[in-house]
Formats: sequence, structure tokens, C-alpha cells
Amino acid sequence: MGARQIDMSYDLSLRPELGDYVVVGAGAKVLGGICLGDNVKVGANSVLLRSVPANTTVAGIPAREIHSSDIELPEVSKD
Repeated sequence: MGARQIDMSYDLSLRPELGDYVVVGAGAKVLGGICLGDNVKVGANSVLLRSVPANTTVAGIPAREIHSSDIELPEVSKD
């Protein structure tokens, strides 16, 4: 996860923003100033260069949507 180009000033707008409960598979690359919504899953070894809406699964090179759901996952209690 990181910027798509060299950024010595460490500009946060060039880096991905992840929502809650995001799962990124092993070896996946998430690059650029993109946003991943809540409950997003990124498949292993995928290359993701675009923002992804909530409750979506993406995979591939380049990553494409393979599943989407309108069902909201319940909040997890932190007791």
C-alpha cells in the first residue's frame, strides 16, 4: 500500500484510505490516492488502482469487482 510515484514529502493524499473491516490479501498492491469503503475485500496478488465502494470484493490484475452486496454487516462490540 502506498503512492503510485516517488513522494519524498509523504503527501497523504497520494496514499490509499481504508475504511473499517477491510481485508487485503497477501501480495496485493493497493496504490495511489484511492478510497476503499467499509467491508471491502481485495484478493491475493491483486493490483488495485481505483477506489472501491463499500461491501465489494475485488480481485485480479488490474483488480475488478467480482462481488457486491447491499447488506450492511453488524457492528462488532468491543467489550
